[in-house]
Amino acid sequence: MNPITLPEQLKVFGTNVHTGLTDEQVYALQKKFGANEVVEKKTPVLLLFLRHFWGLTAWMLEITIIVSFLLHKKFDGWLIAGLLLFNGIVGFWQELRAAKTVASLKAKLTVTVRVLRNGKWLNLPSHAVVPGDVLRIRTGDFLIADMQVMEGDIQVDKSALTGESALIKAGINDVIFSGSIVKNGECTALVIATAANTVFGKTAGLIMTAKHKMHMEEIVTKVVQILFSIVVVVLGITVVDALMGGAPFLNTLPLILILLVSAVPIGLPAMFTISMAKASQELSDKGLLVSRLSATEDAAILTTLCIDKTGTITENKLSLQELKSANGFTENDVLLFGTLASVAANNDAIDEAFFAKMKSTGISTVEYQQKSFTPFSAAAKRTEATITHNNDVFKVMKGAYVTIQSLCTTINVELDATVNSWAIKGFKTLAVAIQKNNTTQLVGIAALYDPPRPDSAEMLAAIKELGVTVKMLTGDALPVAKEIALQAGVGNRIIAINEVRETLQQSGTVIKKYDGFAEILPEDKYNIVKILQQEKQITGMTGDGVNDAPALKQAEVGIAVSSATDVAKQAASVILLQAGLKQIVDLIRVGRITHVRITNYTVNKIAKTLQTILFVCVAYLITNTFVVGPIDMVLMLFLIDFVVLALATDKVKWSKSPANWNIKPMVLKGFVLGILLFVECLVWFLWASHHFKITQPEMLHTLGFATLFYSGICAVLTVRTNSWFYREPISNTLLWVIIADMFLVLILLPVGFTGFAVLPIIPAVCTLLYFLFFNLVINDAIKVWLLHRLRVSV
Repeated sequence: MNPITLPEQLKVFGTNVHTGLTDEQVYALQKKFGANEVVEKKTPVLLLFLRHFWGLTAWMLEITIIVSFLLHKKFDGWLIAGLLLFNGIVGFWQELRAAKTVASLKAKLTVTVRVLRNGKWLNLPSHAVVPGDVLRIRTGDFLIADMQVMEGDIQVDKSALTGESALIKAGINDVIFSGSIVKNGECTALVIATAANTVFGKTAGLIMTAKHKMHMEEIVTKVVQILFSIVVVVLGITVVDALMGGAPFLNTLPLILILLVSAVPIGLPAMFTISMAKASQELSDKGLLVSRLSATEDAAILTTLCIDKTGTITENKLSLQELKSANGFTENDVLLFGTLASVAANNDAIDEAFFAKMKSTGISTVEYQQKSFTPFSAAAKRTEATITHNNDVFKVMKGAYVTIQSLCTTINVELDATVNSWAIKGFKTLAVAIQKNNTTQLVGIAALYDPPRPDSAEMLAAIKELGVTVKMLTGDALPVAKEIALQAGVGNRIIAINEVRETLQQSGTVIKKYDGFAEILPEDKYNIVKILQQEKQITGMTGDGVNDAPALKQAEVGIAVSSATDVAKQAASVILLQAGLKQIVDLIRVGRITHVRITNYTVNKIAKTLQTILFVCVAYLITNTFVVGPIDMVLMLFLIDFVVLALATDKVKWSKSPANWNIKPMVLKGFVLGILLFVECLVWFLWASHHFKITQPEMLHTLGFATLFYSGICAVLTVRTNSWFYREPISNTLLWVIIADMFLVLILLPVGFTGFAVLPIIPAVCTLLYFLFFNLVINDAIKVWLLHRLRVSV
């Protein structure tokens, strides 16, 4: 496709095939072409700000402002407009903070590439690549620039770019494009275009914009719709009664609109944005990156976690522990030929183990030249290389013992016994063979050891304590799998997948019997995840390779480990930035904390909506006057809104068992508290107005405001926990916002302002104390009793 030949491209950039670019050349090319990244289009800041004044809630408030001016209530109109503007500024500021958090998280998800510079292979971030760089490309890599193949053969998938799922073969001089995925093979390639100069102009394929709507958001929306229906019915009855009593419709319209606004979840978008941004930031600080927001809430309800052994339970730092040669060969031959069947540029753990051992022994490979190399694949289960030595041409290969042995002409029983003894020690066995004149001979075997991480047993125990079932999935032989499972505390019920593969398809209950499966194929991982989901399990899956991608994508919580290929990271919803299992424990805990915070918001919204509409409407039917005015309601909504947003940062206790979508306890808790608050508000309002001789309509409005505000603000202390309110510490942010709101209103009530009558300090303080007592003593006790009856842990 590219008319310029490879030698011409090398000449254009001044690239040396054997050493790559120099630092001076890189600096000059960076000045000419810039960084290898495409700057995303950003929404103008002004438009982001104006969005806060567009939507159902904003429209209702804006209509209220217009009606207030039409009724010549200019102060009311200006006050509501000021509060709307202030709320828009606060929401805009929160949105900017959340966007900044997301941007910082995206910066951490950088594709790392293998680059040849100054004669050395380096691991560099993709944005540092320049045209003229020499890259090593392997199976599972995400191409971050347009390149021309210099050596090797690969197959690439361009479906993400063209929509065509067919694999495209690419050899020497062929051009491969940014955004493609390497499905098979390895090659060395020359970068010919970067960033916006590539054919497709994309380099950030791993940065996925999550557009999944959260399950919890859907549930909250359904609850709010029910509440809104109740509000409309109750308010409709009240309005009909008011109109029949001779009240002018235009005079009641502002209050009607405000009461409807009270049923709309004003703080819902901000609540979710702040909660998820805070959770993502917390996880990032702990070494995880969430690429799909819904993964955090899915982690809260996770019931089964399938863990890949290598790199998750173990350190993924292989070392050659022992060597044993076959008849006619030496241990040095095993090491030499195994090394010749490796490539240093690949940065492969097994290859590096051979290179490290070679370096320590001092054996030289100078007289040997690798003419071609075939990388490991799940189908072949071996690497293979063509070698020339003193005019002699032969092939060397290394791979799974059974695979290599099946290619050889002789069988060595002694080596079989050694393989079994190594497996008991937890060693992984690789066989090395040489092929001359179409005859393949077994050179010997090598014992590789990848020990469990020091904290694996502790972290797996912590995951199990959180009520999550753990299943280990590994491609290793059964004896190795059993040994690692015992050392890490996975369990002792490990079985080879071949023994149960057919049974699994018939009944998923088989999976429950075992703690892990050995000799797994990539498709087995995918099938196990699907079967668990059919059994109503919320499933997590860890993986690192291109063949793990289907299982990672299928799982509700797909977790790519820190050493994962680009394809695995693209398929996963969570990427570990550090090695080990601790980050998975953190993911589950943070997910459950976020679930509790959102649940608390929902309960508070249910209770507050019921309390407000019932109090205003029932009080009107009793007294034949509205006990609050539009200004009172708007002021209360905005003051309470700050507390609601603070709930997103509250310090809550996570559940010791997986969360679920059973909303009955949540809804019942909200309805019961809402009815209690309504009754307490009505009783206090009628008693206080009589006892303190408050008869003027303006003062009654202020008393109604104080009643609704203090009952709502004190209820937050009750809503935020499932146990006694004093048993769980509250976050400093939420505590100080509540205290500040309480004292601000306590100062405001005796002072008053235009349109807001003065309420003497004594009834104001009594109102606060009354609702503190009822919420922290009476309502809290009823809540604990109710949740105990519903068998919710307190």
